[in-house]
Amino acid sequence: MRLNVIKAAVTAVWVVALCAAGIALNVGSLSGWTVIAALAILPPLVMMWRWHEPAATMSEIIQEARR
Repeated sequence: MRLNVIKAAVTAVWVVALCAAGIALNVGSLSGWTVIAALAILPPLVMMWRWHEPAATMSEIIQEARR
């Protein structure tokens, strides 16, 4: 599985889990939803920014050159 697909899946699960937690905790105030929105958005943004694809191995470089 490609790294971009994994990152998108982790992000989607994270956002859905935090929204479900907000509903389960019966958050009703604007400030409560603002905190949940910040917690739902900031960690995936940091993950997308800091989690890079590993360097290609010698075998991958050779396979790509042969194509």
